[in-house]
Amino acid sequence: MADKLRVAVLGMAHDHVWTNLKELAELDDAELVAGADENTDLRNQFTEKTGCKAVYDNYVALLDAEKPDAVFCFTATAHHANVVELCAPRGIHVMVEKPMGATLEQADRMLTAVRKAKTTLMVNWPTAWNRGLRTAYRLVNEGAVGQMWQLLWRGGHSGPDELGCSEHFCGFLFDKHLNGAGAFNDYGGYGASMCVLFLGSPNEVVGVAGRLLKTHLPVDDNGMMILRYPQAMCRLEMTWTEAVPHKPPHDVTIYGTEGTIIAGGNTVTLYTRENEAGEDVPVDALPEGQNNGPEHFIACIRDGREPEFLTNVDLSRNAQEVMEAGLISATSGATVSLPVEDHLFRE
Repeated sequence: MADKLRVAVLGMAHDHVWTNLKELAELDDAELVAGADENTDLRNQFTEKTGCKAVYDNYVALLDAEKPDAVFCFTATAHHANVVELCAPRGIHVMVEKPMGATLEQADRMLTAVRKAKTTLMVNWPTAWNRGLRTAYRLVNEGAVGQMWQLLWRGGHSGPDELGCSEHFCGFLFDKHLNGAGAFNDYGGYGASMCVLFLGSPNEVVGVAGRLLKTHLPVDDNGMMILRYPQAMCRLEMTWTEAVPHKPPHDVTIYGTEGTIIAGGNTVTLYTRENEAGEDVPVDALPEGQNNGPEHFIACIRDGREPEFLTNVDLSRNAQEVMEAGLISATSGATVSLPVEDHLFRE
């Protein structure tokens, strides 16, 4: 394998691309070689922010000319599957920004493509680099709260438009086909992936969603899901209508038979039967090579191993299934049982 892995960007509509490219630039064993997007403004931004002058308006043209080892995909969510199916047969590894796809059918297409080609696919959940969540996961596995029976989580803010997201980012977030839904899909995957991490896939999902305040948008601005397990339940909330974003903080709350954990980004508090007042637990350092998405992605390619924790493709696919079940429930009014397999058969 070359001293430096050659990385290209396919699609730049997702605003998270710029942070990830900064993190890529800090790595010694990878280099940015090219970028492609059909939008002229985004191509210009790419050159200005990275200094990379190899830009294309066509994905295939880039792949043919540059022959990268790996690709960062920051397209609209619904286009992830197309990029993976384009790259995998060429032996090119792909990192996509969360969630895995806009639908479960797209997620399964991606999984099929990389399994057939034996390439690496990583789903970059920003929560994967949350030290508080990592610490909570360790504590639960160590039995600090006994048997876990509930996870509560709320995600969101005042909305992409009010928050200042770019027109390109909002352009697909506010499109039910490109994003899969509105706030429901933007934030539902965060909570779903956490539940799958801690408890596995649920038996049933109930979802509700609606456009409560942002009537200028063509998609939902709020949603909720309840996940039912044999001996546990999870409640997830997704919003784009907070007047004051992240107040109170969107900490993860985990209940067990012997205690409770509240985990923020850099703070963890553990309450137990023996210590009802609670104690602050120092947050764990992130594992070596897992400080951010680009670092972990490149390390997995070099080591020939599957991405870990929330970024694992099987976990992300199962989180997509929870989201799919939640949306089916929200639109049908029915409780949806897993597995969800409608997309495997003829319509």
